Amino acid sequence: MRPETEVIVKFRSDINGLRALAVIAVVIYHFEPSWMPGGFAGVDVFFVISGYLMTGIIFKGIEQENFSIIQFYKARAVRIIPALAVMCSILLLFGWFFTFDTTYETMSKHIVSSLTFLSNIVYWGESGYFDASSHQKWLLHTWSLSVEWQFYLIYPLILLGLRKCTSIKTMKKIVVVGTFLGTAFCIFITFEWPDYKWANPSFYMLPTRAWEMMLGGVAFLYPITINSKKKIILELLGLILVIGTYFIATADIAWPGYAAIFPVLGTYLIIIAQRENSFVTQNYIFQKLGAWSYSIYLWHWPLVVYMNAYLEVTFLNIGMLIILSIILGILSFTFIERKVKGIYVLILFLISLIAASATYINNGHFDVRDKSKDERNALLNNYKKYVMDPSGLYEKCNAAFQMLKTGHPNVEDICLSNNAGGIFIWGDSHMGALSTGLRHEMTEGTPFSQLTSSGCQPSFIIRTTGSGRMSRGCNYSNEMAYKAIQRVKPKIVILGAGSKHEKIDWHKTVDKLLEFGVSKVIIVGPFPQWLPSLPNAYVMRHMGREFINDRSFDKTLIKSNNYLIELNLKNKNFIFLNILDHLCENAETETPNCKVKIEESLLAFDYGHLTVEGSRFVARNYLVPLLDNKN
Repeated sequence: MRPETEVIVKFRSDINGLRALAVIAVVIYHFEPSWMPGGFAGVDVFFVISGYLMTGIIFKGIEQENFSIIQFYKARAVRIIPALAVMCSILLLFGWFFTFDTTYETMSKHIVSSLTFLSNIVYWGESGYFDASSHQKWLLHTWSLSVEWQFYLIYPLILLGLRKCTSIKTMKKIVVVGTFLGTAFCIFITFEWPDYKWANPSFYMLPTRAWEMMLGGVAFLYPITINSKKKIILELLGLILVIGTYFIATADIAWPGYAAIFPVLGTYLIIIAQRENSFVTQNYIFQKLGAWSYSIYLWHWPLVVYMNAYLEVTFLNIGMLIILSIILGILSFTFIERKVKGIYVLILFLISLIAASATYINNGHFDVRDKSKDERNALLNNYKKYVMDPSGLYEKCNAAFQMLKTGHPNVEDICLSNNAGGIFIWGDSHMGALSTGLRHEMTEGTPFSQLTSSGCQPSFIIRTTGSGRMSRGCNYSNEMAYKAIQRVKPKIVILGAGSKHEKIDWHKTVDKLLEFGVSKVIIVGPFPQWLPSLPNAYVMRHMGREFINDRSFDKTLIKSNNYLIELNLKNKNFIFLNILDHLCENAETETPNCKVKIEESLLAFDYGHLTVEGSRFVARNYLVPLLDNKN
C-alpha cells in the first residue's frame, strides 16, 4: 500500500506499477461499486506486495546477520505514520466545524484506533465492510493498515524465533507450509461464520489475512528463472486473475474465502514473472500512481464519505473527487511521505492521538463548538441513547442477544404465554421493536408470546450455518419457536424480518404453522430504513418535515417487498402486511417519499428500528385491524 525503498531490497518498477493497478481498483470501487464491483480486491493485491517486500527485508537482514528489529519497526513507522497522522489531524479539524457530537465522537474513536493500528478490530465489532452505513465511517479504510502493522509486529518476531532453532532453508519451507495452512484456515473461517457484525472476523482480522502477505513472501523466497516468452504468459495469466476479479467478484461473495485466491494468486504470478518492460505495470502513468498510491489510498476514502454525507452522488462529483484524491495523494507524497522524518514523526503521532483521545473522552461535545450547540445535535444525542423497549422484553425475548450477553441463548419465561390461543410474534429485532407497540394496542388480556432475536430470520426450514454465537442464538430461537407454537397453540402468528425476505422459504414455514393449528398467519414486510440512520438523514437534510424522500433510503428493501407481493399473489395462506405501501408514497420505486414523524417523535431511532411511538402507530393503524377474526 506504500512504496518501500529500503536499500536492502531492490526497487522493482513492475511492483510499483502493480500498486497502481491495486489503488485504481480500490478507488473506483469505493466511489462507485457498479463500475468495478470487485475492486475491493485491490487491498488483497496490496497485501501480497507488502508480504513480498517485508519478507525480503527480514530474510536478507537475517542472512547477512545485520537485521535489527528495532530499525525494522522504526522504518515502518516512518513510512506509515506521518501521512496517516496528518490526514487524521485534518479530519479532526474538519469534524470540529462540520459534524455533530455523535459523528465527531465516532470519528475521534476511529482516529485513535487507526493511529494505534487497532481499527480492524474496532470495525469488526461495528459492522460489515460492505454495509451502506460503512460510507459514514471516515477512517474505515485504515483497517488494512492495521492488519499490515500487526503483521509487521508479529512476522519478524516469529522468523527470528525460528532462526534460533533452525536453518534458513527450513525457515523458508515453514513459510510455505504456513501459507497453505493460513489459506485453509481463511476459507474455513469465512464460511464458518455468517456475515454478521459480531461474528465474522474473516474480513478484518490478521489470522485470515496473513496468508496473502505470506504468499508474497513465498514469491521472494522462491523466485524462478524463465525466458521472456514464459514471463509474458505468467504476467498475462496473473493480470487476467486480478483484473477479472475486479469485474466478476461482488460484495455478495463471502470474502476473503476461496474467492480471494484468484487475485492473490494473480498478484503472485505477476511478481514472479518480473517483467522489466511490461506495458501494463511499467508505463509512465502507472509508475507515478504507484509512487503516490499510499497517499491516494489514505485520502480517497474520506472524500467518498464526504460525498455520501454532503453531496449528490453524480458522475461529475465522482470524477472531481477522484481527481482531488490524486492531487491530495501527490501533495501528501511530496511534502509528507518524503519530507517528514525522525522526531517529527513522533510529534505528529502524539498530537493527533492526544487530540482525538480528548475528543472521544468528551463524547465529541465542546460548549464552544457551534455544532454542539445546534438544536439538531440535541436530537441526535437523544436518539443515540434511545431505549427501544422500556419494559425490557426486547432483551429478555432475544435469544441472540442473550447468547452474546451471557453465552447462553435462554429467553425468559415471561416471553412465552402459558395460555392457549392469542398471538405469537416471531422474527428478528425489527419484529421486536414492533412488538412494543403491539402489546400496547391489542386487546387487554390477550395471550401474548414473543421470540424476536437480533439478525435472525424466522424459519422452520433454514438453519444458520456456523458455530458462532450468533448462529447458535438464531437456531436456538427458531427451534424454540417450533416447539413453543405447538405447545402454546396461538391463533395468530405474526412473523417478519428487517431485510432479505427473498432468502426465506416462507411457503414451508407457513404450511407448517397451519399444520400446527394456527388459524391466521401474518407476514410483515420490511420497514422503511435509512443508512446510516433516519435521525442522521433527518437532521442533515429534512429537519421539521413529516415525509422525506432521501438518497440514504435502503433501496434493497424494494426487492424484498416486491418479492413478498408476488409471493402473496401465489400463496393465499398468509396475510401480507405491506408496511412500505402504508408508510411511503411511490413505495414501488427506489425513491419513495416516506412518513418519518409520528407527532413529535421520529418513526425510527436508528436506521430502521421503530421508536415506541412509531411502533404504536404501525400496530394501531395497520396490524391490529388484521387481528380481527373477520379479516
